[in-house]
Amino acid sequence: MKGASFSYHWVPTFRNSAYFLLESKHLNHRLRLRRPQPSSKENPMILVTGSTGKVGQQLVAALKKKGVAFKALARSETSLKALVDQGVAVVKGDLGDPASMEAALQGIDKLFLLSSASHFDRLEIRAIKAAQDAGVKHVVKLSAGGASADSTNPLLRAHARAERALEDSGLAFTILRPSFFMQNWVAFFSHGIKAGQPVFVNAGEGRLAWIDTRDIADVAAAALTEPDHEGMVYDLTGPEALGYGEVAARLGQLLGREVAYVPVPDAAAFQAMKGMGMDAWYAYGMVALHQGVRRAMAEATTGTVELVTGKAPRTLDAYLKESLGAFK
Repeated sequence: MKGASFSYHWVPTFRNSAYFLLESKHLNHRLRLRRPQPSSKENPMILVTGSTGKVGQQLVAALKKKGVAFKALARSETSLKALVDQGVAVVKGDLGDPASMEAALQGIDKLFLLSSASHFDRLEIRAIKAAQDAGVKHVVKLSAGGASADSTNPLLRAHARAERALEDSGLAFTILRPSFFMQNWVAFFSHGIKAGQPVFVNAGEGRLAWIDTRDIADVAAAALTEPDHEGMVYDLTGPEALGYGEVAARLGQLLGREVAYVPVPDAAAFQAMKGMGMDAWYAYGMVALHQGVRRAMAEATTGTVELVTGKAPRTLDAYLKESLGAFK
């Protein structure tokens, strides 16, 4: 990988597993490795949950490009039709409906697990149990950077609970812990920026190692279709850490007008997110994520995307140029 050197060594642990340490100039990056029995099926069937979200949509595209067998789970007729129109095999189901998940998992060998619902860990833990019962061999879970049972952030604790349930399930697993999505700039800020409004976030001057969701999807696709990813925990970032103000300035240069960033207090950010329809549990978690940004907890970059995919991660500048029309 350009600009980084790596060394590898093994550290045994008390949990009958091992730690595989990847050291680079970016980060002492820990990849947890356990050795479950890999799936031996020649053409495994994959089920993608969260198939209409920021990552799920890109994973569907990546799997289509690979030409592998997969189905996309969706619950609404609108989402199902949109997927069918793309030539994607679909199954109707909902992580919150155990009976539908039991049916959806029949004949599935590998599962991509993603939920964005409030208290999502409960749904994911039930899905892991359903996957066990259905004979699924390998689960790839989308988690979050900083997931920890000791975190003060309810979102990161929830991810840690689901991670632990997966690790303890006996299933082969791969866990992806991405940083903040570049695509959030269009999703959350494009409407206000088009109207000439500032970007309001409680991130202070902290920096974030923004990642393109296409890179997350490429890593997920590799984990689902290639060997040697079972038992791994991957921290995923883009190549550069930038604060909201720095991103706003770069976007302003491309637009030819100022895009302002205004740091706001935590309470104001919480109320704004609730006003957007976010429930209190999730809104508090998002506020806490940006508190972590202020404490420099989101600025480390890793070389994992390139290590797994063989391609350098996409840059924020490239993403902004591609998405410029959404801000005009």
